[in-house]
Amino acid sequence: MWGRRRARREQDENLEAVERTLDSTDETHVALMELATAMADEVEAVRALLDGRDGVPVDAVRRQLDSAVSTLGDLQEAAQQYLEDRARAVAELGNGVDAALPWLEVLVEQAKGMAEAGEELVGATESLVSLRERIENLRAELVPLRERLHAAVRAARGELHAAQGAGGWYGWQADLAALDDRLTALEEGRVIPTPEHKVSDHYRDLERDVAALRDTMAQAAR
Repeated sequence: MWGRRRARREQDENLEAVERTLDSTDETHVALMELATAMADEVEAVRALLDGRDGVPVDAVRRQLDSAVSTLGDLQEAAQQYLEDRARAVAELGNGVDAALPWLEVLVEQAKGMAEAGEELVGATESLVSLRERIENLRAELVPLRERLHAAVRAARGELHAAQGAGGWYGWQADLAALDDRLTALEEGRVIPTPEHKVSDHYRDLERDVAALRDTMAQAAR
C-alpha cells in the first residue's frame, strides 16, 4: 500500500515537473512570436514609405528589409519545429514520463535558442524603428530640395526649347536628357547614398549641374 502511494506521488510530481517545463517553453515560444509580430509590423511600416518616388533610397532600404524578412522566415521555421516537437513530447507522455524525457530535453534546448533569438530580435526591431524614423526625416528634408530641382529642370526645358537653332543646341539637349535621367534615378531611389555623400548631397549636385547648363545656354544667347 505504502509503496503504491509513494509511486503514485512520484508519478504526480513527475507530471507536474513536465507541465512546468511545457509551460516555461511555451512562454518562451509565445514571447518570441510576439517579438516576431512586432518586427513584421515594422517591416510593413517601412515598406509603406517606399512607393512615393520621392527620393528615398529604396534599393538600399529594401536590402535591409530583405535581411529582416529572411530572419523572420527562419524564426517561423524554428517556431513550427517547436510546435511539432512539443506535440511529439505530449504524445509520448502517454507512454510514461520516461518516454517523453528526450523530447522535453529537446524543447528545453529549443527554448534556450528562442530566448537568444528573442534578444537579437529586439535589437533588429529597434534598428527598423530607427530606419523608419530616418526615412520620415529624409522625406521631409528632401521636399524643398526636390521642389527647387524640379522647378530648375522645368525652366531648363523651356530655355532649351527657346534656344532651338543655336549652335550648341543638340549638345544641350543631350546634357539635359542626362540630367533628366539622373533626376529619375534619384526620385526612384536607385542612387545608393554613403555616409560621405547623402541623398540630399546628390540632389544638390544635380541642382548645381542644371544651373550650370542653364548658365551655358544663357551665355550663348547673349
